[in-house]
Amino acid sequence: MSTTAQAPTRPVSTRLTRYLDSGLLLTLLLCLFTIWPLVQQPGLPNGTDTLYHIYRVAEMDRAWSHGVLMPGWAETFYYGYGSPVFHYYASLTYYITSALARLLALDPVDSLRVLTTLAMLLAGGGMYLFMRDSISKLAGVIAALVYVYSPYILFTEPYTRGAYPELMALALFPLVMWRYQRLLQTGSGLALMLAALSSGLLIITHNLMALVLTGLLAAWLVWQGITARFFVRAIHESPLRYVVLSLGALIGGVGLAGYFWLPVMLEQEAARLGNLTAVAQLDFRNFFVPLAELLAFSPRSDAGAVNGLLHQLNLGVAQWGLALAGIAGVVWWTQRAASLQRQIISWVGFFALVTLALIFLMLPVSAFLWEATAPLAFLQFPWRFLGPAAFCLAVLAGMNAVWLERLPAKFGTPLIVLTVVLPLALAMPTLYVDEWEHTAVDTSVAAYHAAELSGLQRATTFSDEYLPSTVIAEPSANADLLADYADGYPIDKANRAALPPGVDLTALDHGPQQDQWRVSSGEAFTLEVLTYYFPGWQAEIDGQAVAVRPSEPHGLITFEVHAGDHTIRLFFGATPARDMGKGVSAAAAVVLIGLALMVTRQGTTHSAPTRHQLSPVHRAAVIAGGVIQLVLMLVFMREGGAWVNSPPGQAQVAQNQVVYNLGESIQLLGYDLNSRTFRPGDRLELTVYWYGRERVAYGYATFVHVAAGGPPLAQADAQNPAGRPTIKWTPVGYIRDPYLIMLPQTMPPGEYQLTVGMYTCDTRPPGECGNGDRLLVTDENGAPLGDSVPLTTITVR
Repeated sequence: MSTTAQAPTRPVSTRLTRYLDSGLLLTLLLCLFTIWPLVQQPGLPNGTDTLYHIYRVAEMDRAWSHGVLMPGWAETFYYGYGSPVFHYYASLTYYITSALARLLALDPVDSLRVLTTLAMLLAGGGMYLFMRDSISKLAGVIAALVYVYSPYILFTEPYTRGAYPELMALALFPLVMWRYQRLLQTGSGLALMLAALSSGLLIITHNLMALVLTGLLAAWLVWQGITARFFVRAIHESPLRYVVLSLGALIGGVGLAGYFWLPVMLEQEAARLGNLTAVAQLDFRNFFVPLAELLAFSPRSDAGAVNGLLHQLNLGVAQWGLALAGIAGVVWWTQRAASLQRQIISWVGFFALVTLALIFLMLPVSAFLWEATAPLAFLQFPWRFLGPAAFCLAVLAGMNAVWLERLPAKFGTPLIVLTVVLPLALAMPTLYVDEWEHTAVDTSVAAYHAAELSGLQRATTFSDEYLPSTVIAEPSANADLLADYADGYPIDKANRAALPPGVDLTALDHGPQQDQWRVSSGEAFTLEVLTYYFPGWQAEIDGQAVAVRPSEPHGLITFEVHAGDHTIRLFFGATPARDMGKGVSAAAAVVLIGLALMVTRQGTTHSAPTRHQLSPVHRAAVIAGGVIQLVLMLVFMREGGAWVNSPPGQAQVAQNQVVYNLGESIQLLGYDLNSRTFRPGDRLELTVYWYGRERVAYGYATFVHVAAGGPPLAQADAQNPAGRPTIKWTPVGYIRDPYLIMLPQTMPPGEYQLTVGMYTCDTRPPGECGNGDRLLVTDENGAPLGDSVPLTTITVR
């Protein structure tokens, strides 16, 4: 009897270890601390753009429910006249939320909550993979945590701004960088296709941030090409060839998204996109960040503020601190180990230089560059560069692994624990999110139109940048159309009030981007449709195209209908620019497939470098860091720890605690001032803390004066302090009211009094306001001070 020898079977645990990346798993687990605000309460906070995106998500979802998966038209916006917002605004975020709504039966608010969670995991996972394949798994863990827990990505984007598409772009970018790094390493056809696809997806995520991030990617690839001859040849023999291949993939990725960006460029005059830079409130000059604020710790929020949800416009102390440590560690180790890959040194140089450039662009000193470079104005907020800066700092912070992994365990282990804990622990103040107002949002069309009629959320834009250019004067809301939308589908978009007598018009069908009627008329007439004209709207009568034109001055669709019985079809279709864009996308796809096949047939690809699992010591250190953070969360995530809660009548976070009474109902509790010494042309940043002790009878405006005993040499006014009418103030909490005053370049040196006050015109007959009636001021002891608060004295040198 014979027996056949069998190959030894690997234990299940060994096979699982081969496919499971413990570093990635630990990274994703540690990223779960980011969703602390979401698990504490339902809904979403009162971010500046939150409602905009909630309503856009609902609009996209309605389009999907009618089978329109990639709409260019938002039919219910502008009182039902429609808006081309989806034609101009990158919409991948809304595609994802619509998919989530169907897969998980979610409403728009919950779709955005899940999207935020996925964004945090995607950002952490992508950064880990990028640094894992480039440096090491420990570098991936460190970089991922530094990136995800940066104040801008963790707090400002998802909560205080509610800028979900921009958040998704920043979350996707590390994954894009990973795919291009894999292409540089392997040069394979599959890596080429995935890299191009990832950068194409980035472009349709967020217009402005995708432009910045794509530029950063391109600069990185060019840098790789310039420094290719200095790389260690162990990677592969032709690094420059792979760089060229990667640049080709980037061009192909841009081409894949051509269906979106090319029509935006060629049809930009069809809407009022110029409003993005024409509105004073969006002037980039108002949004620079002083260096001290960029480098500051994240402050604790105050639950006692009525409007305490504030942008955190700092880099994060852990982020820039660990980045400096990473640079110093690489420089130090270079002196000790000649074998250190020159590629690492090249990366440190590139990301350090880019970080410095991004910081410079956020500082007031860079204003001259913004003014000289017109396209920069479209970014609106210099502090938008905090997102790309967070990525660069995370890469530099990941470089700490280069020297930490080389230290003896007795030194390296506690330092790794500290490196893991530091970004998480310092992020705890940003894990408390105030003003959680949108716990339930009615996203029905009727509710949205009610918001528009109240002057809020008009077409989900601030500056009407997507209003068609042919709308010279906006028509008032049409009561019949609003009622039709409130009743639900089908909607009749024909303006029946403008039909001549004897016309019999029957609505047959309506969809997000099309209408159909049957008409019988004894004579020709002009049909006006209650939809704004925009390139792409086309009409057919009995299958024959007819000319469509905008009405004057309202810009509504009109076209001629001949006498007789007809079937009319109106639909949102193609234009030459859109056909050209689709052609570019199709051509890019064909070229990329052909290039990938060619690369595969040449057989010149290389295997991706093998990265070993985290060593048991390093894995234990990362786990220990997570456990310590969990303990810190349990201890400090409470009132008095990660945040404060000022009692009514107090503003504990004010730098200068004072008490002044303005009339019987209003108090000034304190103020913040960025300095007391200035130069001509400097920015004076003042924040005043108001408190309404009782209901205020009138609407008061505020003034801030900088004067030397005469008329003010600089001033600021607000019709409603902090954008909140005083008649709506309650004693629940204080109002934080910020002001920015640019001191004149010609301001003489000297001492100046900084005063604030309130006035109203409600107490005077219409048209006879003059300077208004000011509230009289007393100090906390009741001593009269006149009609303004003497805050402090400043010096101009």
